Amino acid sequence: MGDAYMVFDVESVGLHGEAYAVGWVAIENGAEIAFGRLACDPDVCRGTDEDRAWIAANIPPIPPTHTRPSEMRADFWVAWCRATASGAVLVADCAWPVEARFLAACIDDHPDGRRWRGPYPLHDVATARLAAGLDPLATVDRLPNEEPKHDPLADARQSARLFLEALRSVARI
Repeated sequence: MGDAYMVFDVESVGLHGEAYAVGWVAIENGAEIAFGRLACDPDVCRGTDEDRAWIAANIPPIPPTHTRPSEMRADFWVAWCRATASGAVLVADCAWPVEARFLAACIDDHPDGRRWRGPYPLHDVATARLAAGLDPLATVDRLPNEEPKHDPLADARQSARLFLEALRSVARI
């Protein structure tokens, strides 16, 4: 595959709360060439106590790299701009609502400078899998580097693998 992709995943305080962690992998010619994971304490993000309890019970600890979510978003934006400079397009798995809200927050942080630099189009792993005749919502076994579930970097790696598999399958049709 000769294309470039940046596949990302976000963890937030509930489906409609603020993002507290993001992970991504940059893919060129079917191989991972870069990756990253950023996080802040979910307690500094907008969201409900009920959603924070779900995080504590279901998501592995993600060491904070930032003190504020806006700082985390700023560093993600730098990584996104670096990826677009090499021709990458952005990909997420079932991007609504979590990843879509995260990207909107990135734009909202600096609307004058980012308004026209957002990912367009935003590609979706689930849509690629549907086009390939695969169940877009199936639970798929994880490879060792795709563990643990709900770690945004591990989830991004699994999403990247599933996206590339779907693209390869569609190319054979």
